[in-house]
Amino acid sequence: MGKSYDIDLSEYVPFERVTDEDLQKAKLFNKCRMSETGCWIWTGTTDGRGYGMVSFRSKDRRAHRVSYELFKGPIPVGLHILHRCDMPACVNPAHLRAGTVKENMADREARRRRAVMGEQIGTSKLVTAQVVDILTSSLKPGELAKKYGISYHSVWQIRAGKRWKHLFGATGLESVNGR
Repeated sequence: MGKSYDIDLSEYVPFERVTDEDLQKAKLFNKCRMSETGCWIWTGTTDGRGYGMVSFRSKDRRAHRVSYELFKGPIPVGLHILHRCDMPACVNPAHLRAGTVKENMADREARRRRAVMGEQIGTSKLVTAQVVDILTSSLKPGELAKKYGISYHSVWQIRAGKRWKHLFGATGLESVNGR
């Protein structure tokens, strides 16, 4: 057996107790790098979609959710943690907020972050040229519906700017119904 040494480390190293939360915060800081935009970019393990992953309370969790809990408190039941900065790898609590799936989708649409739109969607029955025709045609909605094999309601939604929204502004088109 080895020799036992009785050394009082207090005269060499000041000793302070730290909480589990402080240790978790240090673990987060250790795996982050500050970006020019103020994002705390996660440099550790990520999932397939760019979100940081960290072990927290014996579970693998998304790092931005852990950051929110450590710095802001519990995540309200039924809510998700949304990024104000549009950066999945960011764990800066100042860039995070609790919100619904609906808010997240509305935010995605407002910032034009949806990767697949219009005819790129596999179930789309129309292509961009047909939608432009629907928007600019003098034909009645029923006639357009029959022409393109879609419902009257679909024509109305396109003309009202509720579908194919990405064409408005980008093409200079306005919704036919002024909405």
